[in-house]
Amino acid sequence: MSQNIIISLWVLSSVYCLFKLFKRSKAVSFDGVTGYSPGLEAIMVVMLGPLLAVIDISLTWIRIYKEAEEARRRSKS
Repeated sequence: MSQNIIISLWVLSSVYCLFKLFKRSKAVSFDGVTGYSPGLEAIMVVMLGPLLAVIDISLTWIRIYKEAEEARRRSKS
């Protein structure tokens, strides 16, 4: 049972990281380049998916909290 949970979390986090990778690669892709594929980056994302997902979610939470603190300081003054 716990092995199935671990595998499903691994798959979900890998899919999340692959989505973020392809979203970023489309934004970085040069004009005129067709069919850009991250290649080796995708393999590493699948292997390190859970770690990358935790890091991405943590950095996003820190950014949101920082923006909220700045907004609260501005509203006080």
